[in-house]
Amino acid sequence: MGSKGGVFRFADGVDKLLLLFGTLGCIGDGMMTPLTMFVLSGVVNEYGSSSAQLSFSIHVVDKYSLRLLYVATLVGVSAFMEGICWTRTAERQTSRMRMEYLKSVLRQEVGFFDNQTSSSSSSSSSTFQVVSTISSDAHLIHDLIAEKMPNCLANLSAFTLSLTVSFLLSWRLAVAALPFSLLFIIPGVGFGKVLMGLAMKMRDAYGISGGIAEQSISSIRTVYSYVGENQTLDRFSNSLQKCVDLGIKQGITKGLLIGSMGMVYAAWAFQVWVGSLLVTERGESGGRIFISAICVIYGGMYVNFLINSSTCTEFD
Repeated sequence: MGSKGGVFRFADGVDKLLLLFGTLGCIGDGMMTPLTMFVLSGVVNEYGSSSAQLSFSIHVVDKYSLRLLYVATLVGVSAFMEGICWTRTAERQTSRMRMEYLKSVLRQEVGFFDNQTSSSSSSSSSTFQVVSTISSDAHLIHDLIAEKMPNCLANLSAFTLSLTVSFLLSWRLAVAALPFSLLFIIPGVGFGKVLMGLAMKMRDAYGISGGIAEQSISSIRTVYSYVGENQTLDRFSNSLQKCVDLGIKQGITKGLLIGSMGMVYAAWAFQVWVGSLLVTERGESGGRIFISAICVIYGGMYVNFLINSSTCTEFD
């Protein structure tokens, strides 16, 4: 939150209630993978215990089917509550923000409107830029509240619950594999900052190209009179060449980021080795070891999504 209330400065009592239920929905939505894995650990153990027949009894099938139904119902209700609450409060807050802006404009003196109507074209352009900026900011805030913040909270919930389930199933394996899970953060943070820097440079480069095109179109008679078409095309092409170079760098960076996720296989290999020792020497069940390893991997992936998301951006 900022000093003036942050992104929720226009929230009233109803919006705060919607935010509360929306947050609870995000927590429930993040429970989907951990709870499903927890139930499946029992399924794997039941299947392994009946190795002589390699089949399930009707009682076992009904028991775990009912548990999965409970999980599906909980996650479905939570996801619905997450979507409806966050979307509704985003609409309410952005509408209130636009209304406050309109009120502030209408409270101006009459001379303010006279100056705007009788001023030069540059002043009119400035007024249009102000209105356009307000609309753009309202859209960004709506996108932040309705989509990005719920995703951030859901990923945080999934990360926390995945590690919790992993520790509940096999704390020895979770402690041993936790450093591998946290290794997913390093490439995500590093390449994320590089991609952000490249995106800013590309935006500036496209701004230069757009400025050249805008100047040429607005002064098209001058360009034709001085036969400057080829010169203008060369300037525009040279400005776009920088965008092409930045795009290539961005593609290489994205490829390295995706390729770095191959460390999942190294983490799996280590967990298989540790898990085999725990099963043979510590007597732990194979189903709990297997699902605990999956939860550790999921936890690392969720924390990577959490760090690289822009959902926690704060508007001053």
